Amino acid sequence: ADVGAVAGVTKGGVYFHFRTKEDLFFAVLDHWRAALRGALPSPAAGLSGVDALAEAVARYLRFHFENPAAGRLLRVLAVELHGRFTALLREDAREAHRALRARLRDAIARGQSDGTLFAADPALAAFLVAAAIHGVLDQWLTSPQDATAFCDPETLADALVTPWATGAEPGERPSVADAVEEASHEFRPPF
Repeated sequence: ADVGAVAGVTKGGVYFHFRTKEDLFFAVLDHWRAALRGALPSPAAGLSGVDALAEAVARYLRFHFENPAAGRLLRVLAVELHGRFTALLREDAREAHRALRARLRDAIARGQSDGTLFAADPALAAFLVAAAIHGVLDQWLTSPQDATAFCDPETLADALVTPWATGAEPGERPSVADAVEEASHEFRPPF
């Protein structure tokens, strides 16, 4: 009834176009997924891996910060509807997570190829970055008064990408031994 009122049609009019509440829910998901795909165009061929990764993270976060309804929908999908509706709904959520991880993994692999990123396993690194992104969004959605001060997309992207960055220019190949040696001088446990 609320959807019909906003759309200017009767409840029956809504059900004419959407046979079930699930159909309506999936239509809303499709709308936000299309908007997100438009906000995340394929990385330009000229970008280094580190820049492609930072751009993907920043754009994903910016989209959600500018479209909080999309973030709330993801929260409903992940938490409140878990175990309800159909297997199709669970598969839809799984595909959304896979799409994000694939984009991140591709950027990390590009960075491995051009020497700007180091990750022993690009799929694991993509999983960790995606988990951090969703953790940020979860905190922002559940307690915006605590999280908003930290929610600048570029700052967050830099913070999430820097641990994987080699500091090399594209095409330079820093050795893993040099990176480990440099890191071991920076980290001195107190024991």
